[in-house]
Amino acid sequence: MIFLTIFFFIADALIPSGATVSRNLDHKKKLLLKYRDILSQEAASKARLEECRQRLRADEARLLPGDNPSIVGAELQKTLIDIAARTQVEIMRKNIQKEQKLQDNLIKVAVRVDVNCQPEQLVQFLSEIGNYDKHLNVDELMITSYRIQKKIEIRPAITVSGYIRSPEGAPADKIASVR
Repeated sequence: MIFLTIFFFIADALIPSGATVSRNLDHKKKLLLKYRDILSQEAASKARLEECRQRLRADEARLLPGDNPSIVGAELQKTLIDIAARTQVEIMRKNIQKEQKLQDNLIKVAVRVDVNCQPEQLVQFLSEIGNYDKHLNVDELMITSYRIQKKIEIRPAITVSGYIRSPEGAPADKIASVR
């Protein structure tokens, strides 16, 4: 009798009741539905990931070439000189600014130019900067004007910047390696 009582006590403790089994089963059904939902979204997630990769490649294509800020600054300065020559803007002074690290993988390179031109020429100059095939920003534009013999001349000071990828941070390579 004592043996039978101990056996029922242990069996009752080890064998779950119907309510516990039912709760566990309901919980497992909900988890299974949740996992099925996550798996059904796999194709959409892969498509979104590929779209983000393409956008990243397109954005990286608009970065200035090179990974040395000093060399890229000199190239940006040469680009601005070429644009100025096409738009008949006279560059009085040019100065490469200190590079600025924006993120782990992005460096801003800037050049400041002081120019002498007429308003129409400045508009053309800024338009060509905006339409350049690489991403260039006009960060600062200060205009001083002078009237010389019924003619208005302006002397803008313009800071133009471009962006390069930092050598230690190559996100496209990291993302490609995840595949």
